[in-house]
Amino acid sequence: MAVANVQNIRRLVARLRADQELQAILDRNAFVVAGTATLVLDLNSRSQDYRYRLANQWCEDHATGRWRRRICERRGNAILDTVTFEFESTADATALREWLTTRGW
Repeated sequence: MAVANVQNIRRLVARLRADQELQAILDRNAFVVAGTATLVLDLNSRSQDYRYRLANQWCEDHATGRWRRRICERRGNAILDTVTFEFESTADATALREWLTTRGW
């Protein structure tokens, strides 16, 4: 990587660290993960994307603590993503896992 690129990246990182609005967003979403639930699906498929949206809606409606989701990986040549829902509360993670299991997801 050229020296100029490294310097540009360092300046960008410094600006991002100095941005108080961005830091507030990061602080709001920083918590110790107590439990997780995973959902493996193809986000390019309309029906599977719908399942992902339903799981998001469940979290918004039922989670008692903070939560976040991460799209973690693709598996092989198939276009499958692993969506990990991370919760501040183990009860929320358990409830989402049970909700997904009852639907066969």
